[in-house]
Amino acid sequence: MSVSEKRTFLKIYLFQPGLRIWHWVQFLCIVVLFVTGLYIGDPFFTGSGSGEPTVVYPHILSMDLVRTIHFSAGYVLLVAFLYRIFLFFTKKAHRALMAPKHLWMLKDVILTYVFIKKSYPPVIRNPLARLAYIFIFALIVFQIWTGFAMYGMSNPNGATATVVSQWTLALFGNEFTLHVWHRIVAWLFFLFLIFHVYLVFYNAFLFKEGELASMASGNRWVPLHRIPVDAEDALECKIEDVLGDAGCDRRG
Repeated sequence: MSVSEKRTFLKIYLFQPGLRIWHWVQFLCIVVLFVTGLYIGDPFFTGSGSGEPTVVYPHILSMDLVRTIHFSAGYVLLVAFLYRIFLFFTKKAHRALMAPKHLWMLKDVILTYVFIKKSYPPVIRNPLARLAYIFIFALIVFQIWTGFAMYGMSNPNGATATVVSQWTLALFGNEFTLHVWHRIVAWLFFLFLIFHVYLVFYNAFLFKEGELASMASGNRWVPLHRIPVDAEDALECKIEDVLGDAGCDRRG
């Protein structure tokens, strides 16, 4: 392996622009959906006057406006999720799913996060993060499904009610139970967001490998003495080609 003496870091192009845009659009959608969902479930404010929140149009924060924002964010989240599925099939680097070959280090990652171990083997996406991706994607599917099922009930004879709402309500038993589960999963999103932000900053400041900046620039800089064991998943070529004379022009 031929490595220049002046070269101490390896730049890995990890997130293409489309993937970064999807990440931040999804983040904003989830925040908007969570905040507006809380208000829909408990309309604690109807403006300067009094009245039923559903029909108090003169006030800035009416239920009509909040529901419109909520449903609009739901549509955007649906489109963004379909785009993410498309990316999944475009390149290997976009899949980021758990592979059996990475399962062995899951214990080390968990022990590091609870401060029992100092570090875990260097990786682009650690196995705990890969499992979290599967978990969060499943939650998104559930929220889109149940959200549109409730949305369809605003017009029981409409296409959305026929295609989604009717059989979903039959599955959950009634609309109230459907609402309850939708809200429970919304709070799981909130807890995941806190955990995710903590781990991003934890990795960024502990290992100093550009974890925080990578979702803005798309690049991840890793020291040559800590080459990630899954680096080839992102590079889509051999590490020897990147560090040697052959080079590697393919990017993840």
